[in-house]
Amino acid sequence: MRKVLALSLGVLVASSAIAQEPAEVPLFFAVGIPAGNLPTIDGDNSDWAWVDRSFEVTIDDMNPLVGGADDADDLFVDLVVGWSDTDNRVRAMVHVHDNELVVDKNPACTFRDDNCEVHFDPDNGGGGPYSAPNDQDLQPAYQMCLSFSEQFPRVQMYNGALGNFEQDALDFWWTHSGDFVSAGHVNQGQEYYYEFSAELFDPISMSGGPDASSRFTLAAEQTIGMSISVDDADLGLNANGNDPMAEDCCPDGFYWQGQYSMAEQFMNTGGMPDIFLTPIADAGTAVESSSWAQVKKISDL
Repeated sequence: MRKVLALSLGVLVASSAIAQEPAEVPLFFAVGIPAGNLPTIDGDNSDWAWVDRSFEVTIDDMNPLVGGADDADDLFVDLVVGWSDTDNRVRAMVHVHDNELVVDKNPACTFRDDNCEVHFDPDNGGGGPYSAPNDQDLQPAYQMCLSFSEQFPRVQMYNGALGNFEQDALDFWWTHSGDFVSAGHVNQGQEYYYEFSAELFDPISMSGGPDASSRFTLAAEQTIGMSISVDDADLGLNANGNDPMAEDCCPDGFYWQGQYSMAEQFMNTGGMPDIFLTPIADAGTAVESSSWAQVKKISDL
């Protein structure tokens, strides 16, 4: 697990970018994506082939927050996070090997299926999707859920304040207008892929839309709070021995056989990783020739 907060080759990166001190949290690196390498958000991972593998995060770098996996045949995850100043968006490609893709296991509650959850705390200030008061319209952190379910083929928004402002998680302005979040997925049997791009807001308004929210501007050598989790819902009982098919299942909120996360605590930004935005290389410059790929390798030691 990465605990070093910022390194360069012989130079300490400005520590002012780190906002979650004194808590020690994991550090991951987002590759800077040149304008000529922006991926099409469709779930096809070939657009990411140019990225040096030192930016890859695997299940071995993640935390088993619920249950676990028997072995790599049961579940394996590898992902890459990127960012771009061309359109001020963060992006990610998430590849999952799963012995069985479970979709619509319980149609009344589709987030009990296999899915991918993404948490954002853009200014890295330590506020979680459910930590701010639920009667507060402007929220500092939030999450979205990517799924193969027929119930919501688009991205689903989550925040503890949604209901208090009569907002529908399945039809929230940030995720569903098409202007701020794009997502795609590909299912190849036991191999499936989630891909997304998102323009961030901090704070984000539950009821007032983008005009009442503050766009967050990404910049090189900035550290944001962000986490990706993969939920593994195999057939049968979940990790707590409950049946997710039952309507009264899982009062504690755990529905899966396993959940692996870049974070150390689910939905708590005190344990949300630091994501360091590495500088964007000139178009045509291989990432492996840049010092930032080497920095990440050093931080893994």
